[in-house]
Order: sequence, then C-alpha cells, then structure tokens
Amino acid sequence: MADSPIAARAAAVRDDLIAPATASRELIEYSVLGVAGLGDVRERLVADSNAVAARARRRVTQLLTERHGGRRPQLSGWHSLLVFLLTFASAAPLALLGSLRLGADGLETPAAIVALVVGILQVLVALAVFGKPVPRSTLFQSQVSAALAVAGAVFGASVTSGGLPVLFLVGAAGSVIALVAYLFGRRDRDARQRIDDALETAFLDVSAEVAAERARLQEELARGLSERRVDVDGIRALRSASIALLREAGNPAVDDDPASLPGTYLIAGHTSAWLPPTHRDRGVA
Repeated sequence: MADSPIAARAAAVRDDLIAPATASRELIEYSVLGVAGLGDVRERLVADSNAVAARARRRVTQLLTERHGGRRPQLSGWHSLLVFLLTFASAAPLALLGSLRLGADGLETPAAIVALVVGILQVLVALAVFGKPVPRSTLFQSQVSAALAVAGAVFGASVTSGGLPVLFLVGAAGSVIALVAYLFGRRDRDARQRIDDALETAFLDVSAEVAAERARLQEELARGLSERRVDVDGIRALRSASIALLREAGNPAVDDDPASLPGTYLIAGHTSAWLPPTHRDRGVA
C-alpha cells in the first residue's frame, strides 16, 4: 500500500492532523472528509451534531426538573444547592470559635448568631420539601451539617455564658430536625430509589431521544452524499487506511465499523458530547 494513491491520501490525512498520535477517530474522519473534498459536509455534520448534544443537555435538566423540582441532584436544583451552601455555613461557628484560641476577641456573639440562623434556615429548607425524598448526596450533606452544628454547640456552650449557649443549642437542634425530616422523607423505598437514580434515568431517557436524532442525521447524510454522487466506498477505504496508518504509529483509534457511512464517527462523537466522560464508553450515548 506504500506506493498506492490511497496511501498517499492517508498520509495527507495524517499530516492534516495537529496531534496524529492522539487524534480520536472522529477527528481522523474530520480530516478524511476534508481530504476527500467534503469540507462543507463535515462542517454541517459537526454543527448539527453539536446542536443535538446541546438539546440533550437541556433535556436532561428539563426531565430532572419535571420529575423532582428543586430536589434534583448535582446542585442543579434550588434545594440541593441551598443544602450544599448551608453545609459549608455550618462550619462557620466552629471557625469563629476556633479563632478564640488564636487570640481573637469578641467572636462569641457572631458565632452564636450564625449558628442560630443556619439552624433556622436548615429547618425552613427541610420543611419546604417535607415528606418528599431528597437525593443521597443531600442527605449526606445534611448529616455533615448536623454533626458540625452539634460540635459547634458543644464548643460554644463550653466557652460562652448567658444566653449565647441557648443560641448554639437552638441552631444545632434546627440542623438535627432538618436531618430527621430528610430521613422521614426517604422512608419510601421506591421513591427513594427513583431520586437516587434520577440522573441515570434521565441519561437513559435522553439517550433514546439522541439515538433517534442520530438516525435522522445519518439519513440526511446518506441522502446528501447520494445526491452529490460521492464515492462512498472510496472514502470508507480512505478512512480505514488513515486509521490503520495512525495505529501503526501508536494511535489508539479503532475503525470498528468500517462499513459505516463516512461521517458516522463524527456524528457519534459530537452527539455524545452531552454526556459526562464517565458515561461515554458505557453504551449510553
């Protein structure tokens, strides 16, 4: 193949790549289409595939909002985000009290007020979703918050006097009550499982929609190539030769569907961009 025209064109594909040793198969195919004189086709494929991925991202958020509202996971809901922020705020009284050991003065009252406010907010936020399950991550954050609040109350009561210990204790009670409320909301096993699996379920549902969009793009591509009377077999051969040439130099790209339509790898890669990297190799795309 070294002296064949296809070998020369494969070398041109290699030379067109910025990093041939690590280029993905969709990047290789991108260059293949350019060398084959189909630059307009590849640009349209990339744009249309990216649009599918962008719609998929929005669709995931939409499904999570419809099914779980503000309790949706990954800090994308108002409730999940507030609990996350309040968990950090629960450490503030301990930090203020700890400053006393470093010679700071007059921080007892601010620490007690912060503890009280955080505890009250914890209760209010918990009551807003009372009886409904929260994600496992939110429950864990509430547990951390309650532990910090109790530690702060114990510390605060030992170094303050008058009414300040009461403020620490009320704040800690609020965090503990919020935790109990979340545990109560997760008592239904089926409801608990649904929200714990919310993100994965949304991924699967949107994946089915993306698969339909991908099939549409493939049909449009096939029709366009046919109308232009493109030598599809020749481009397939060039793609396989280019990947084989790069693999000889250590590139890990795999031509696992050599009979597929030119542009298939581009469509697959860009329409999968909506998924986190941890999910792109699981067959969920």
